[in-house]
Amino acid sequence: MRCELSSFKYGGLGSFLAIFMALLILAVPILAQQAENAALLAQEQARRDVSGTTWFIIGFFLGIVGYALAYLIVPNPPSSTLVGKSPEYVATYSDAYREEGKRIQTSKALIGCLVNTGIWVALYALVIAAAATTPTYYY
Repeated sequence: MRCELSSFKYGGLGSFLAIFMALLILAVPILAQQAENAALLAQEQARRDVSGTTWFIIGFFLGIVGYALAYLIVPNPPSSTLVGKSPEYVATYSDAYREEGKRIQTSKALIGCLVNTGIWVALYALVIAAAATTPTYYY
């Protein structure tokens, strides 16, 4: 008993499925490359759009509250870059943009918070050192 697609009752369907699977196997790497390109483009755009200086200042002046804001506020990509793109591209681009933007926000706000804390610790140390070296006069 030989098994041939042409002898199958639905031979056209079998041929269609074979061709479809072959095209799908060829298309998957192309789609994966497009998704990778979308992620790289989104990360570049996020680096241009999200102001690290602004988040440093927010972290510096608001401290841990500024860091919490940087963590809670989610940056969104500009909609003009997503017009006419496939849903998969939009999803990949948006996720990568948000992830990179949030990484920038939180790291810069944390650095600002730590710099502020370091300055205050240094000032307290100077005050304590000055108080320790000041002679005490008893009347």
